Amino acid sequence: MPHLKALPVCILTVLLAGEAIAASPRLTMVLPHGGQRGTEVDVQFQGSNLQDAQELMLYDRGVEVVSLEAPADANGALVKARLRIAADCPLGTQRLRIRTATGLSDLQNFHVGPFPVMEEAEPNTEFNSPQPVPLNTTIHGRIDSEDVDHFAVECKQGDRLSVEVFAERLGIPRFGYYFDPYIAILDSRRFELAVSDDHALAWNDGVLSVIVPEDGTYIVQIRDASYAGDGLAYYLLHIGTFPRPLSIVPSGGRPGETLTVTFRGDPAGDFERQITVPETPLERFGIEAEDERGVAPSLHPFRISDLDNVIEVEPNSTPAEATAGPAPAAFNGVIGEPGDVDYFRFPAKQGQVFDIEAYARRSRSPLDSVVYVCNADGGILAGNDDSRGPDSYFRWQAPADGDYLILIKDHLDAGSPEHAYRVEVTPVQPKLVASTVDFERYVQPQIVVPQGGGRGVQVSVNRQDVGGPVNFTGEGLPDGVSVECPEGWRNDGVMPVVFYAAPEAPLAGSYSKVSVGLADPNQPNLQLAGPLKQDVLMILGENQVYVWTEEILRLPVVVSQAAPFQVRIEEPRVPLVRGGSMNLKVVAERTGDYTGPIQVLLLQNPPGVGSAGSVQIPEGQTEALIPVNANGDAPVRVSEIAVRAIATVGNGVIETCSPAVPLAVEEPYVTLEFHAAAVEQGKETPLLVTVTKRKDFDGEAQTVLYGLPPNAVAEPLKLTHDTQELVFTIKAPPETPAGNNQNLFCQILIPENGDQIVHNLGTGRLRVDPPPPMPVAQSEPAPMAEPMPEAAPPRPLSRLEQLRLEQKKRDEAQRSGEGG
Repeated sequence: MPHLKALPVCILTVLLAGEAIAASPRLTMVLPHGGQRGTEVDVQFQGSNLQDAQELMLYDRGVEVVSLEAPADANGALVKARLRIAADCPLGTQRLRIRTATGLSDLQNFHVGPFPVMEEAEPNTEFNSPQPVPLNTTIHGRIDSEDVDHFAVECKQGDRLSVEVFAERLGIPRFGYYFDPYIAILDSRRFELAVSDDHALAWNDGVLSVIVPEDGTYIVQIRDASYAGDGLAYYLLHIGTFPRPLSIVPSGGRPGETLTVTFRGDPAGDFERQITVPETPLERFGIEAEDERGVAPSLHPFRISDLDNVIEVEPNSTPAEATAGPAPAAFNGVIGEPGDVDYFRFPAKQGQVFDIEAYARRSRSPLDSVVYVCNADGGILAGNDDSRGPDSYFRWQAPADGDYLILIKDHLDAGSPEHAYRVEVTPVQPKLVASTVDFERYVQPQIVVPQGGGRGVQVSVNRQDVGGPVNFTGEGLPDGVSVECPEGWRNDGVMPVVFYAAPEAPLAGSYSKVSVGLADPNQPNLQLAGPLKQDVLMILGENQVYVWTEEILRLPVVVSQAAPFQVRIEEPRVPLVRGGSMNLKVVAERTGDYTGPIQVLLLQNPPGVGSAGSVQIPEGQTEALIPVNANGDAPVRVSEIAVRAIATVGNGVIETCSPAVPLAVEEPYVTLEFHAAAVEQGKETPLLVTVTKRKDFDGEAQTVLYGLPPNAVAEPLKLTHDTQELVFTIKAPPETPAGNNQNLFCQILIPENGDQIVHNLGTGRLRVDPPPPMPVAQSEPAPMAEPMPEAAPPRPLSRLEQLRLEQKKRDEAQRSGEGG
């Protein structure tokens, strides 16, 4: 396919090559894994089901697609693209996906760096045969099993030689083993100048920077930390004269503010740089470390928050020397040496409540913070070590007017010029944050909406210091797409959210800002919103440890070709009662010649309600029933329910979602009280059940007793709204097992609206006894009994006793007849 004219956006569309269904596109490899900013790069995207690729969706700013092609002879395994990387493109990874006519691929990363990229050339495994490379170069390579790669650079005495590797941070999807790089700088005599396995600044990747002691050749070595490696152990190794500071102070600022940032930890010495904070907060905003000899290949994370900065003034290691500042504020500094502690002083009024939160490891500092609030003399009032991972967080209320202290230290009393921190002291602010819930473990749901269909997700809503119902809005959704959250769920913690596409919606995709906002009529003046986000799992380590995730704050929403089927739920005509059950009828409308089976399951069960998750509409058929049941304590409410429909079409899987219909959960129309019963093997006994009506109903309800022991039977009974008791006659043949049976219950089918409301009510008990032993003949007459005192008047028999007496008389009459 010829190259097309470049577009002034980060996406480009190609024509659909054919009409064959190629759902479930997979993107498994991007080669090369990075490029230099200010250049154009040819990139190959490898995977499967990519033959109908239409768009390369780039999440981050700074890259545009010049051309995109899915070669016909690649059978869907390859897409080629040419990328133009802007000269001011932010350094780091660009997150991307491929949109096809029928789906959306996995997330992959493409790294943007400051240097030209060259490929590793074997053989370079031996120290004595390194690959020569120029300074200020990025090497794209791979470590195979037990592999070691060596690269040679020429340096002058006094030069700064810096090395930084991107491996884990490339986020190449892995499960189990993943590449953990080890890097080293050696001189020509094989003496190590510096080594790095991992560093807080670079997560599990390594960074090194030294001042070269003499002219000569220096060797940069890279391998797996445990000498492992495989066909996916790719890396981008930056080698040059660039600065490599390890921390910055301050590590945050106000929107639009111009301030001076100090870069610390570089072997050539600390340096300062003036920066202007963006007016609008950006995702993953960071600051470049740059001097006259280059720019570091990764950014220093920088928080954008509406707080004044307070920078520590040394000495501040005692309460009397505390650096003073206001509250709220952000307190910044460095635990500069082992055993160091820093104090800050701030005023507070009685009853003021503050959230106190440290940003250290999250700003890529090695500090494992411990933060305390102290009184003016240094007495500890409250504190925390690790409520935010290694970072500290706690809430504190001032007991009286006065000055208070912030004390910060390292948990293990470590310290160095790179142990920077930022402690934010803020008033309590309500927050809303929502995130999608995985249907399948470790697999984040995608929002691929077929034309004329829907795509449902479950969303977890975290309300912090606020309550009430919420709703969802979408900004930048593809044309013809809407987002809905059924009203009956909006007070819950987890709720269904469905994206619907109109039949005429064009095939398209966008990263959309979907927000959760407070929608509480009782709090009309509280305007509060937050993002619906996804944490996309990229690397899962051994023992199911999450090693690398990508936080996505704008969801990829895609309109795909119409599915060859649509589904709907027939709205239930009767409620589901507590302890009851029903069958939901799902109807499929097939189009074209598609006849395959369709899996159907509820998008989300209402609270206290269970449903079958493995129901299929069989091949060639159009209906199925989903069994649904309610717990005895299920909340009484109306919940709108929808059905996910999943089917294999062509060589991939397509999913759609039905419109929602209401499902009401109500109290049972009647309640039952079971009276205990006992029966002898070979006989029968009455079982009394007292009926209490809660709601009127018309007609007769069939009532069946379940849970009887094997071989025992009881005929069904009829129940009306006037029935006050049910008497089941339980017949226990001689082969009925003896023992206690404690799980008797009644299923009552109450007619309503041409349907039946299924009640499952219990539980009752039945004891089955063996016959008594035969009496032994007496050899002598029994002695005369003493006269009995006059008996008291008999008490009235209970209804159960009356039934038992009647049954006893029937048994005796039967025996007398048999004896005659």
